[in-house]
Amino acid sequence: METIDIFDFARNRGRLEGAFKVSELGELASFLANDEGEVRFEAEGLGEIRGRPAARLMIESDLFMPCARCNGAVPVEADNEAVFLFVKSEEEANAIPVDEDGEDEEVTVGSTRFDVAAWVAEEAILSLPGRAEHADCAAEELWHDEEGEAAVESEKPNPFAALAALKTNK
Repeated sequence: METIDIFDFARNRGRLEGAFKVSELGELASFLANDEGEVRFEAEGLGEIRGRPAARLMIESDLFMPCARCNGAVPVEADNEAVFLFVKSEEEANAIPVDEDGEDEEVTVGSTRFDVAAWVAEEAILSLPGRAEHADCAAEELWHDEEGEAAVESEKPNPFAALAALKTNK
């Protein structure tokens, strides 16, 4: 686990790049079909923006999410670029007014022992699609099999027939 002083990194315009295997990114793996692949990243200190230490994080990855239909592995990309403003506490983050000029920096609580892997994992999770499925999933046939739907319909008991039987038993 690599940690950095994110405030120093941002103000001194540091640069850091590398890659983490999915197996090294704990929480990210819980969203994926397997632990294959890696997340490549590049972090760059930007000095200060609006009086706060700032950095840009860019991630690129080729990962595998479970198919929403068959649960098989579907290749997905989780690519993103975001700018972060770092503060020292949640209270300081909450005190920052919502900027109305269209800036889209993310305010994040930083530290002198900032976990780079956790930062990369969180951005990768936020970059994943909400749902993944194979373009030609074999499970598609199960969902749209009209004969199967008719068979299921005919197997269902008619709830009104049960009520009618109760009524005639009086």
